[in-house]
Amino acid sequence: MRAAAPLVLMTDWVFAAPADVLVARAIEQGYDGVEVWWPHDLEGQRRLGTAVAGTGAELSLLVGSAHPEPTAHIAEIERQLQEVSQSGLTPLHVTLHAGRDHWSDADQDRLAERVVESRAATGLDVLVELHRSRMLYAAHAARRILERHPGLRVTFDVSHWLVVAESMLADQPAAVELAIARADHVHARIGHPQGPQVNDPEAEEWRDVVEQHLRWWDLIVHRLRGEGRPVTFLAEFGPVDYAPSTPGSRRPLRDPESSNRWMQRVLRDRYRPEAASERPI
Repeated sequence: MRAAAPLVLMTDWVFAAPADVLVARAIEQGYDGVEVWWPHDLEGQRRLGTAVAGTGAELSLLVGSAHPEPTAHIAEIERQLQEVSQSGLTPLHVTLHAGRDHWSDADQDRLAERVVESRAATGLDVLVELHRSRMLYAAHAARRILERHPGLRVTFDVSHWLVVAESMLADQPAAVELAIARADHVHARIGHPQGPQVNDPEAEEWRDVVEQHLRWWDLIVHRLRGEGRPVTFLAEFGPVDYAPSTPGSRRPLRDPESSNRWMQRVLRDRYRPEAASERPI
């Protein structure tokens, strides 16, 4: 069976705009759709649905909670997942910013169990992002949680783990391999051991770091295609302060929208259908 082209989504992080403007801009710039935070108000939810339906754009959602207390945190996430499931929208994924890095193992396990239950109850592809300060904040901690909860699926953003470990994770291959095996979506940003975002992904000094990210993503793409599933990416270079800036100006050294368009081009070329058999795994 011929491999399908990857779906590459635009973030609402860099270009904050009403849903119809955001979706139109994404299509104009060659993206397949958008990934956005689930609106808290009914009018925002309605506008998002209208914008997506009017263009045929693909949609992926982000859901999270800022509550530090586990019970309230879990309840807020479950309420939003119920809203999404009853909205009539059909997102590719719902990625959770879930948990806190300082919670006890018991609270992390309770959250993980509820996330797995929510996947079954809502029919949504609910994923937990690898993300600093959250449940899957670091390779070593995430490995233990993923091993205890085989039904937990993830959005792969390894840039966070590089910062926490202050390394390229060469000494933690089992944790990375487990995350790759559970990854159903990729947040495509290039991080490094001292930060979650390089200043310019095309700069020669970052070549080895970029290539390592691509090798990790190769494994995810190969598995998803082998399972007959869509390959999805979010081009996710972010604004200042994620983007390094010129001192005193808060102007990014490189426009993050430009970095994301570069990321889109790289992903489309590397994972084009006709290239599926060109790169050994």
